[in-house]
Amino acid sequence: MASPSSQFDLMVIGSSNWDICMYLPQLPVPGQTLAGGRLQTNLGGKGANQAVAARRAGAMTGFITCVGDDQPGDSIRAQFIAEGLPDDLITAIPDCATGTACIFIDEKGENCIGLTAGANARLDTTHLHSFDACISAASWLLVQLEIPIAAVRHALERARDKGVKVILNPAPAVPLDDNLLACVDILTPNEVELEVLTGTRVDSDTALQQAVGVLLDRGVGAVVVTRGSRGATHCYRDNDSGEIRHKSIPAFKVTAVDTTGAGDVFNGVLAASLSQNVSVAHAILRANAAAAISVTRSGAIPSIPDAISIEAFLD
Repeated sequence: MASPSSQFDLMVIGSSNWDICMYLPQLPVPGQTLAGGRLQTNLGGKGANQAVAARRAGAMTGFITCVGDDQPGDSIRAQFIAEGLPDDLITAIPDCATGTACIFIDEKGENCIGLTAGANARLDTTHLHSFDACISAASWLLVQLEIPIAAVRHALERARDKGVKVILNPAPAVPLDDNLLACVDILTPNEVELEVLTGTRVDSDTALQQAVGVLLDRGVGAVVVTRGSRGATHCYRDNDSGEIRHKSIPAFKVTAVDTTGAGDVFNGVLAASLSQNVSVAHAILRANAAAAISVTRSGAIPSIPDAISIEAFLD
């Protein structure tokens, strides 16, 4: 167990999966069998992707996660140690399988994913209680929704009570109540997730602004909407006028090979940058650059750039 005195720029709490990736000419439809695929297995999971992205971006990062007591779990722990993530925050759950994702990727880099939670379902409130001191000692907290929602709520409330800034990546998207949203300093949905959170169809910039306004009215501090090839939009309420401001940060044009994990790279680098006292606008720019680099490479973890690569890309 990590010492209560452990200090991190950023604490990430979330899922770790064993990704089984199949690269195919196109995505299969129900009842269809496609040949000519290429198989690749990797470490994945939204939490793991974001934690590794943050660590490679230069943030002192802690990652609270659960894996199974199986071969994939052993492999995942070894990879985390190699990345410089503290081993004492990673728990192997006895008699439990590691979470697994089956991912199909087509020639355009688009994907579809099936998940089984495995040990991620055991990252519950009782488990998190043991790490309350570590959460409290961080400057920023980054969480996603591939772990039990009660654990997400516990982590966010603990962070709020201790003055820790919170980024919530609401994926996979589910409706969230106002009490939970009020704990969030920065919410990072994509457009589909924004629709789920607000019940508003986001089919234009005006609709996006209306949907974001709903979230700000419900207590979220700010919203950064990720928009793929159209970049990201930062939305917040002006402290003086009370008006909602919208600032778009464009994406970088690249040829995509595999979009798996690009949103996670964005979130990890955004959180890492903010924990290093970078402005929100430049943090989003760095996150856009990192995501652009990642889609030109295959796999989730293997595609994540380091800080040197991100700065070189921006230069």
